[in-house]
Amino acid sequence: MKSTPRQFRPMMLVAMVVTLAATSGCHWFHRDHKSAYAQSPENRPLEVPPDLNLPDTAAAIPMPASSGLGGGNAMADAGNQLAGSATSAYPKIGAALESILGVVINGRAEALGSFDVTYQGESFLVRVQDRAGGSRLMALSADGQVLTGGASAVLLAAIKAKL
Repeated sequence: MKSTPRQFRPMMLVAMVVTLAATSGCHWFHRDHKSAYAQSPENRPLEVPPDLNLPDTAAAIPMPASSGLGGGNAMADAGNQLAGSATSAYPKIGAALESILGVVINGRAEALGSFDVTYQGESFLVRVQDRAGGSRLMALSADGQVLTGGASAVLLAAIKAKL
């Protein structure tokens, strides 16, 4: 018996429906699991108790007003005060550095008010910054710490003497 195209059409239609159902990922037959994940405790917003929002600073030691940024002490800051703004002091400090024997100026950054210098075998920054009532002259190490002794203290004293 020969199969005719009419008998073949229903079988082709059934094969297409089965293929479509098999490749659909079976999401027609299962419920959505996303809603179950949305209800999990890990997705709820974090709640911080009111007493943990800010640290208790009632017993903290207040920082002195004269310490400023950079961690220098008040005595060192008082000795390195300059009259006038940092902008007006910068060229004068540059001229003083050029006139001091043994100072090598490795670089200048006028926008930052600093000179990269080498003096007595040590490299550091000499920096001037604005401060209330004038400006402040300081020496900074490579890691940004204020230097108060050694070659930097000798150089700062020599700069102050030239100014």
